[in-house]
Amino acid sequence: MIAFVRGWLLTVVMMSTLPIIVVSVAVMVVIIGRMASKCQTAYAKAAHVVEQTIGSIRTVCCLE
Repeated sequence: MIAFVRGWLLTVVMMSTLPIIVVSVAVMVVIIGRMASKCQTAYAKAAHVVEQTIGSIRTVCCLE
């Protein structure tokens, strides 16, 4: 509390920039969440392709 009274100018600057920082962090969280979801979907598709490929290789090896 004493810091707010003694350094009132710094307090004004910090309180004016705080909402900008909070909004920026919120936007970053949303963007990172969307990117993580897209990456997870891509990994799932890739795993499915790999699983099918390995299954096909096993089928060809068994037929020989």
